[in-house]
Amino acid sequence: MIGRTYGLFLLLTILAACAGSQEKKPKPTGIIIDGVTIRNQLAYPVRDVQLLVPATGNFVGCGLIMARSDCATEFPGRDYFANAAVITWIERDQPQTTGEFKITNPGDLVPGKSTRLEIIIFNQGQAGAQLIQ
Repeated sequence: MIGRTYGLFLLLTILAACAGSQEKKPKPTGIIIDGVTIRNQLAYPVRDVQLLVPATGNFVGCGLIMARSDCATEFPGRDYFANAAVITWIERDQPQTTGEFKITNPGDLVPGKSTRLEIIIFNQGQAGAQLIQ
C-alpha cells in the first residue's frame, strides 16, 4: 500500500512538473496581416532588408531598396500573434539591426480587416515598424 501511494505521489509530482514547465502559446490578436511594405527614407540604397520573427522562424524581406523608395509584398492573411521581431539590413556595407522588439497594436485596428506591416528605415542605423489598415 505504501509503495502504491508513493508511486502515485511520484507520478503526480512528475505530471505537475511537466505541466508547469510548458510555455504558454501566444494567442492570436484577431489582426490579420496580408502584406508588408518596407520603406527606405535614406538618401542612399539599402540591401538585404529582412524582418524576422524568431519565435516562428517566419521572415520577409527585400534584396535592394533604392533611396527614398519602397518594396512591397502581399501574401495570404496570417494571424498576428504579437511575437517579438527583428529588422536587419545592410547600409553602406555595414550590417544594421534593431534588436528584438514587439510591434504594438495602435489600438484602432479592426480585427479581421486587411492589415499591413510597414517597416521604415528612417535614419542612419535606425528602423521601426507599425501596423496600418
